[in-house]
Amino acid sequence: MDRSLSGRYRFADVDWSAVPDSPGAYVIYDGDEAIYIGMAGRNGKGSLRRRLKDHASGQIVNMFAQYLFLDRAQFAYEAEHGERIRHPRVAKRACRSYIDARCSFAWVVTRDGAEARTLEADLRRSLLPALNPL
Repeated sequence: MDRSLSGRYRFADVDWSAVPDSPGAYVIYDGDEAIYIGMAGRNGKGSLRRRLKDHASGQIVNMFAQYLFLDRAQFAYEAEHGERIRHPRVAKRACRSYIDARCSFAWVVTRDGAEARTLEADLRRSLLPALNPL
């Protein structure tokens, strides 16, 4: 199976129909820096499209947004607005704004969740993402 990453897609203007509705692993970038690596396919029902759309939402309930908020988005918001974030709705908007302005992603389709999990671990070892290193 080809383990090459797809081309990169910006969250802000992706055509979601171009993202596979299949299991796989993905890399999220902040500019050119790999910041988060994940997978879709746990329990045999995973979808890269659904997982990445979930990340695009900026919902603080997903791990990517939590890490992004704690490490980057809250500080970018404070620098721009001169105040700290004090409400979950503002945190979500800050994450979504950060994602739209700065983040892109690429993926690799896999046969199943087990292969996606293995590939996710391999990518984390090789790319050392800032937000979820091994």
